[in-house]
Amino acid sequence: MNRMGSVLAVVAWSALACTFDASAQPGPLWQTTTYKGREIGRLTGDVYYARSDDYLSAFMVTPEGIVLVEPVGPEFAAWLKGELQRRFGVPVKYVIYSHSHADHASGAAVFKDTARIIGHEALVGLLAMPAAATPLPQNMRAQDGNGNGRIDRGEAQAQIAALFDLYDADGDGSLTGAEATRGPLKLVEPPDLTYSSAVTITLGGKRVEVIPIPTDHAPDNTIVRFVDGDNAVFASDWITNGRVPFGPNVTMPSELDRIRQVVALDFEHFICSHGRLGTKADATANLAYREAVAAAVREAIAAGKTLEQTRDTVLMSDYAGWEFYEQQRPQNVMGAYRLLTAGR
Repeated sequence: MNRMGSVLAVVAWSALACTFDASAQPGPLWQTTTYKGREIGRLTGDVYYARSDDYLSAFMVTPEGIVLVEPVGPEFAAWLKGELQRRFGVPVKYVIYSHSHADHASGAAVFKDTARIIGHEALVGLLAMPAAATPLPQNMRAQDGNGNGRIDRGEAQAQIAALFDLYDADGDGSLTGAEATRGPLKLVEPPDLTYSSAVTITLGGKRVEVIPIPTDHAPDNTIVRFVDGDNAVFASDWITNGRVPFGPNVTMPSELDRIRQVVALDFEHFICSHGRLGTKADATANLAYREAVAAAVREAIAAGKTLEQTRDTVLMSDYAGWEFYEQQRPQNVMGAYRLLTAGR
């Protein structure tokens, strides 16, 4: 595996023949919303987006080839590869992972005949199989019906059953503790170029900045900034457009600092890997929401309110029109309360 320098230029290389079953992962995983179908559209300049239901990829077209962020899944990647060739007549030269999660990173192997695959150094470790003696994770042990330390196909339930083949790295129909701990990463191709600090890809006279910003959600998290007049940023999962952020940890100071780092960049268009397209104003609004939750919860704590009272009174009504408001607003508020009262 090669480590990237500060600047990458296109070089001639010979890719290994790729035998990849694009039907093995039928569409993007997990998140289903009102966004439906596949489409490709111009965002700005030479930067485009590609949609697969709720999932978004982004790519830049140059006379020398295409830089793509986020393969999403083998089926979508195969469709996208054909569309890019038909519409633009140049190959994908780089595929950039935003992070290792299977619903984002699966499918890059579709492009291996022409492209280098780029991922954070931490991603390599996340893809590695843990030690063979690794026990089943605590939250999966109830599915080990016969007590043999494995989850057999017939024992698997819920998401484990739905994604069983993606967990089952050796295809033997039984999940070891190591396979279960590693996760459903069978179709995530290891990168052949890695980095640990920001790098710049130069292709067709245009630059793409690859900026690692590790988060609680993904230690290999990376954002991508398309420079030279394209003025667009891609970020995966954690900074959303008009969508209440997921989970209880959205007001952690370290998380707010990371979003401030993104907002401080020079860009106009903002692409999150999910939902609708946005602008810098949307990224700024995401930060403002988190800060407002933290401030409102501080006031509730100072007033002596309990966790439940805070949950039921910190309504963040200015954001009631955002997607997932009903589901996630209570989680955000309770998470902020627990964070601010920890150790008291």
